[in-house]
Amino acid sequence: MSFFEVETWKPKPDLKVEHDEMVRKWFAFLKTHQKELFPEWKSARYYHEVERYTGQATGRYIMVFEYVSHKGFMAYKERRKDWSGPYAEYKKVDPYVFFDMETVTEHYWMPEEEERWLSF
Repeated sequence: MSFFEVETWKPKPDLKVEHDEMVRKWFAFLKTHQKELFPEWKSARYYHEVERYTGQATGRYIMVFEYVSHKGFMAYKERRKDWSGPYAEYKKVDPYVFFDMETVTEHYWMPEEEERWLSF
């Protein structure tokens, strides 16, 4: 059963351009190294939050990570915990350096009653 990690944040003031570039580098790194470094990941999706009525960007970004399971999530976090070995290169493209850490949130989701889900 999939397990989801949802992170939100705002970029540091005056570093939006650098933030956007690092997120692009991060996705390129993931694409190149997914099988060797991130085998527990099923997907990584990136969004910007918008105001409900106007569609105007709020300045907050969202990343949704889908893992194969909670066990897979925990295995990945344990393996990467000290950024050693191949994760040292990953740390170089980690976009957190451009996040305003005061705005970062993390939430974790486990699917519920999937037999009731609908796809159209």
